[in-house]
Amino acid sequence: MPENTESYAFRPWVRRAGASIVLVAAAVTASIVIALIANPNARYGWIGERAVWAYIATLWLGGLKVWLGTRRAVAEVGEETLGLRPLHQFRTRTLRWNEIRGTEQMIGGDRMIVYYDTPRGMRFVALNLNLIKGRRTFLATIDTRLRSMGFVEKTVDRSRYLSRPQ
Repeated sequence: MPENTESYAFRPWVRRAGASIVLVAAAVTASIVIALIANPNARYGWIGERAVWAYIATLWLGGLKVWLGTRRAVAEVGEETLGLRPLHQFRTRTLRWNEIRGTEQMIGGDRMIVYYDTPRGMRFVALNLNLIKGRRTFLATIDTRLRSMGFVEKTVDRSRYLSRPQ
């Protein structure tokens, strides 16, 4: 991304939540290993169930994804592009400003959806605003940038839309 990029990090509690999930997974794994060392016949009980191991694997994978995923910024606003890294996705969505069709946000809500064009048609990316450190500044920056591009605001029920004029 260009040098003039504003980065918005994840809030600190998000990283701590991921770390705590990893610690729980480590504690459960260690407990099972100790139980197996102390009593090898324990493998025939609930410890040997596939569901237990699937659950532990899910804890490890989910916790590591959150913990390691928060090392990079959740959003990067640049001169030419907008980079979004929702926690539930594995890769950054880098959007050119001219590809953006609009945004949707519930009034007082905690989610923003950005609609954008691709060669295969319109797509969207959803962003949980509660996870962004500097949420108000981020929203003001996006709002200012889109309005400067001619986007107009429309309110329908409890949803606020910024879109290109029809």
